[in-house]
Amino acid sequence: MKTPIAIVLLATFVLVSPIIAYSQDTMRYIKLSPTDSVYDDRTFTKVEIESEFPGGSTAWLQFLQNHLVYPNKAVRKRIEGTVLLQFIVGKDGSISDVQALSGDPLLVQAALKAMAQSPKWTPAIQKGRAVKSYKKQPIVFKLVPA
Repeated sequence: MKTPIAIVLLATFVLVSPIIAYSQDTMRYIKLSPTDSVYDDRTFTKVEIESEFPGGSTAWLQFLQNHLVYPNKAVRKRIEGTVLLQFIVGKDGSISDVQALSGDPLLVQAALKAMAQSPKWTPAIQKGRAVKSYKKQPIVFKLVPA
């Protein structure tokens, strides 16, 4: 007889109690009521469906082929490598806060210039809603023998 009452009390506590969430932007825990939307301003690091360039990886490669310029100085010095960019894809697909996490400075400049020309991306999806999310994107620079 005590078991059903305990389950009802536990269920009531779980449904009524506020939700605790960790905010990336403020680096602290915040209390949310069941009606608050966690998705309005938060920038997600993990999502159910990742953001992507419109048209997928094939379109991304085509975009890079058309907009990425290998710096002449890097060609003369035979500099190759990968630039790792991090940026935020907004709920509307806009790109912001682009920064290079690694790579040769000459290659970084070229990668940042190409990203500045990028069209809007397809935003990430969390719980069926478009959300703001971080994205890391490697850009590989490789010299092709003539």
